[in-house]
Amino acid sequence: MREIDCPHHGRQHVAIACTAVAAALVDGETCGFHWFEDDRGTACAWCDDCAKAMDMDEERPHALEVICGACFESIWNMNDQPPRIS
Repeated sequence: MREIDCPHHGRQHVAIACTAVAAALVDGETCGFHWFEDDRGTACAWCDDCAKAMDMDEERPHALEVICGACFESIWNMNDQPPRIS
């Protein structure tokens, strides 16, 4: 697994989130949390708006960014720990 140096958590596994999901760490506002692990075991999440767009075969409204696994887990907890989608 790839790793990242997080200013809050130190060396952590890489995770991927849309910018709206990642913003929850700053503003405390949740916007949905749809997540899965890719074939390399990297956790990936996107918001309700991105999930809706993808369901309609449209482009996601938010870009993806790299965050640390601990930040990812914090956001997951903020969203009441939704189950992984398959």
